[in-house]
Amino acid sequence: MFFKDKKGAELSMNVIVIVIILVIVLVVLVAFFLGGFSQLTERIQSIGPDNKDAAIQDCQSKCLVAQNLNGDSAKERSSYCRKTVNIDSDGDGKADRKDHCWSNEIGETCPGVTTICQSKFDDFDIIE
Repeated sequence: MFFKDKKGAELSMNVIVIVIILVIVLVVLVAFFLGGFSQLTERIQSIGPDNKDAAIQDCQSKCLVAQNLNGDSAKERSSYCRKTVNIDSDGDGKADRKDHCWSNEIGETCPGVTTICQSKFDDFDIIE
């Protein structure tokens, strides 16, 4: 006989769910203001190095596309010339250079295209 009126039970479940959500939001806000997310933001801001083998394969495929382009200006604008790979040169786990495919670090030269790219772009850029 007590369970015929379900409105009271639904209301209490809704209140419980809302209270749980509010507690979670409150914990997240407190952690944020106390600096609990400082490591998370540091990870987001740091740029990890790319996989060198995958980068080499990507550069090889971009080279094939660039070789089929007509004219130096088209090759200059190709993704082979513009692509950069994040490199960790000092071994600290964070990328500190952005190398192009033809740089000494990657070493993927592309006949007929590399010299055009080198005249337009540096081999690498320093990440600050």
